[in-house]
Amino acid sequence: MKRAMLFMALIVAVAMILPAAGSQQQAATAPRRISVYDGLWENIATLVSDLNGTPLYQEVTRRTGIEVEWVHPPAGGDQEFFNLMIAADDLPDAIYRGWTGYPGGPQKALDDGVLIPLNDVIARSAPNFNALMAANPDWDRGARTDAGTQYMFPFIRGHGSLLVFFGPALRADWMRELNLEVPETIDDWEKVLTALKQKTGGQGPLTMTSFQSGGRQVKTGPAWVSAFGIRMDFYRDNGVVKFGQYEPAYRDFLEVFRRWYANGLIDPEFITNDLGTFNAKVLNDRAGAFLGYSGSNIGVFLDAKRDDPAFDIVAAPYPVLQRGQTPFSGQRDFPLPGQGLGITSAARNPALVAEWADFAYGPEGHMLFNFGIEGESYNMVDGFPQYSDIILNNADWGVAPALGMYTRAVYSGPIVQDERYIVQYLGRDQQRDALDKWFRTDAENNIMPPVTPTPQESQRLSAIMTEVNTYADEMFVRFIVGDEPLSNFDQYRAQLRRMGIEEAIAIRQAALDRFNAR
Repeated sequence: MKRAMLFMALIVAVAMILPAAGSQQQAATAPRRISVYDGLWENIATLVSDLNGTPLYQEVTRRTGIEVEWVHPPAGGDQEFFNLMIAADDLPDAIYRGWTGYPGGPQKALDDGVLIPLNDVIARSAPNFNALMAANPDWDRGARTDAGTQYMFPFIRGHGSLLVFFGPALRADWMRELNLEVPETIDDWEKVLTALKQKTGGQGPLTMTSFQSGGRQVKTGPAWVSAFGIRMDFYRDNGVVKFGQYEPAYRDFLEVFRRWYANGLIDPEFITNDLGTFNAKVLNDRAGAFLGYSGSNIGVFLDAKRDDPAFDIVAAPYPVLQRGQTPFSGQRDFPLPGQGLGITSAARNPALVAEWADFAYGPEGHMLFNFGIEGESYNMVDGFPQYSDIILNNADWGVAPALGMYTRAVYSGPIVQDERYIVQYLGRDQQRDALDKWFRTDAENNIMPPVTPTPQESQRLSAIMTEVNTYADEMFVRFIVGDEPLSNFDQYRAQLRRMGIEEAIAIRQAALDRFNAR
């Protein structure tokens, strides 16, 4: 009896063990999947419906064994889509975006339960990223809140040559035809635009588009407003925060732009141009000067007109008032501009998301995300990752879209951008000349770093700046097109004061002081 009972007990024990073993085997072989929210770069959106369609992410999946379900917002609808997603509490495992723009900043995203703190997750599951931050304390500081919480896997520009990529440019062939020199001062610009007007059939030769400043067209003014010692946003002046559209010098800039507009030197549609319209104006001889990027504008335009040997572009330095001055400011990024991949509170397996993100920060992932697939999109030549013809001579896609299909270096992502990408991407003399000219400003000393106001500060700042920006942007247009006399500029400033701009400046000052003390 005892032997029979022992036998029965053994059977029961085995029966109890087998399901557990089966469950472990099932768990071990279960698909490794995560969901990620990310914008689909406009230059590849016409080629693929999501990032899984790119050779880059097909290779990432193969190497990591982690499958990704991508959530892409509609073009131009990122903020609205994101807001609806938050309101519906329907979060993916991870979100890539600029977190300093979250209402209340990254700390509020943590407090709201949208993001989770990553200190422990990174320590356990992201050895590449952990080592990188330990070796680069300035980068580590930029990827934390003021309280020291790690909240994202950031986009990092890994070299100074990657920080500048946007500025003014002109039709070089027209300049040569009209015997014009590249403008340096505001007066030079006025003379050049006056001469170029004849080449555009009387339409304003200077054009712009809303994609150039986070969707807020009026912020494109820094290319000219910097000549007056200000920026059209918050900036630093010897450590003191100011708001350019509130400064007295802003009136001087408005006076110039108003005159240019009245004299037909500015495209009358510069406020409403979308990207397609903007591109068409440059490519169809309806614009003689523009604000654009070294790669996805200058490079793309030269690619598109490669069969027209006369078509040419030349960059201009950021303008000054007096010849020989160093431009006060211009476009210049920080090594950590504030974008990153955050893990959400809905993540089913935060460690798996961290493992996937961490791949990009190791040697293998670094090469893949910056150069693509060896033997296909690049080859090692004397120790240098040289892009292949599928990137540099792609007749079907062009250089920028080809890079977007094989890398993330050309736009952004949770990666460290490699300077060896830019020296090849800017393969034309015109692009390298642009980088050299646009780099020579004092912007490094006056642009605002990606500071993070407290949730309480952010709530108040958002309330103030929503009203301020709407009013300032509206008045910018009214002043320029002549609907509002410049004699009302003092009343305009008084209205900004009533709206709380000085309180907003104080909030940004406090945030800057905390950032500097990290």
